[in-house]
Amino acid sequence: MRVRPSVTPCKKIEGVVPMARGATAPWPAGPSERRSLVTMDGGIRIADAAVHRPDRHAYFHQHENGLPAIPRGAGFSFAAASFGGGAESIEMTAFDRVIDFDTRTGRVEVEAGITLGALFEFLTPRGRYLAVQPGHHRITVGGCIAANVHGKNPARDGTFVAQVETVRLFHPRHGCVDLSRHEEPALFHATCGGLGLTGIIVAARLRTLPLPGTSFRIAHRQVAAITEGADLMAGDSARSDLAYGWFDCSRRGRTHGHGVVVTGQFLSTDEKGPAFKLPPSRFSPKRRARLPIALLNPISIRLVNTAYSWSLLRSRDTVVTLAEALYPTRANELYLSLFGRRGLHEYQALVPRANLAEFVAQLRDDATRASACITLAVAKPFNGTPDLIRFDGSGISLAIEMPRSAAANRLLPEIDRLLVRLGGRPNILKDSRLPRSVFEATYPDCDRLRAVLRRWDPQRLFRSELSERLGL
Repeated sequence: MRVRPSVTPCKKIEGVVPMARGATAPWPAGPSERRSLVTMDGGIRIADAAVHRPDRHAYFHQHENGLPAIPRGAGFSFAAASFGGGAESIEMTAFDRVIDFDTRTGRVEVEAGITLGALFEFLTPRGRYLAVQPGHHRITVGGCIAANVHGKNPARDGTFVAQVETVRLFHPRHGCVDLSRHEEPALFHATCGGLGLTGIIVAARLRTLPLPGTSFRIAHRQVAAITEGADLMAGDSARSDLAYGWFDCSRRGRTHGHGVVVTGQFLSTDEKGPAFKLPPSRFSPKRRARLPIALLNPISIRLVNTAYSWSLLRSRDTVVTLAEALYPTRANELYLSLFGRRGLHEYQALVPRANLAEFVAQLRDDATRASACITLAVAKPFNGTPDLIRFDGSGISLAIEMPRSAAANRLLPEIDRLLVRLGGRPNILKDSRLPRSVFEATYPDCDRLRAVLRRWDPQRLFRSELSERLGL
């Protein structure tokens, strides 16, 4: 049985109108807002960016003349993937509807601007969910596809592309085209994880799974080192619905990397009851940076980490709602705000399992020499296959965060060199300063993506600060 949800017409957005009939202005046409845009980490800022906010599908029409543009979702990226590079940003948040839902197969077709939270509230009462989701419910589906994000157990569930069946893509020279693994497969794979460089994702059909329950049982186990945690996660990932580790890297010496491994399974009985509504959130890169100064320093970080570790271990087994399990970043908004206006660095590295011990030991030594203050580290096991410029492969993903400082600037190039030497790869969407040389050394398939982009978009109409910095 197929259900076509009743939806309201596209919303009228003040100041944005479709291109007048017969107009000859290049696409994108029509009024745009002038806004200041900033990455979530605070590293890239543009004071006067042009942002279009279309609200009708007529906006996406074939046009022989185009201006540089780039799609934009909720703007939660740590890198400038949706602005800069001389491009005008096309914000897709008005395209936020469920188009179609098949109750038999669970396949759902949505517009690209729908948030994960809105899709969660549509799917869960119908007994379905997305297995792969990042940690905040305000991220859009189009952004998830363009970034090929991962969820709470990538070793078992893979990355976001695993649940994408079709994509409707717009390019002014080609119009709207439908992509899948069977129709234009090279372009489909270049679009999933392609950073918006093939065009604008207008809609997508996703594969969902039956929802086992609306609660999670979460277990916390203390470990003495990141490598010990990696061993536990590797063993638990096949039988867990989420598996990751939190580690305290602010310590020195033998206690460096003490942490907690977190695993969770759906409960078949709902001990906490259904929770299909998500709490409101106005979190954004600008709100994250509202504090004029950072409140995180070596002393406060150790206090915060000690308190957080104690709170986790105090409740070794606990039951949480589905929303709390799927979107943990919602509860960490205050933590991110403590970095203040100057912001933070996040470095997420996928390291081959055999080289993890060397990576962690060298990271500890390099951080000590640089006097860098690492606030935390989060690890997840991966068991995928690298392709193009997607953050995927086999190994352990380790994401570290630190306040922006001269010490951090000394440490980051050392991590770059270490990762290249050990055969790992960085997550390019988590690092707003990653050099092109490091990107090319760790993503050998980048030339294959460049070839697809040259064939499809020889004028390179779609670009951003990120793509210009990496030479894409």
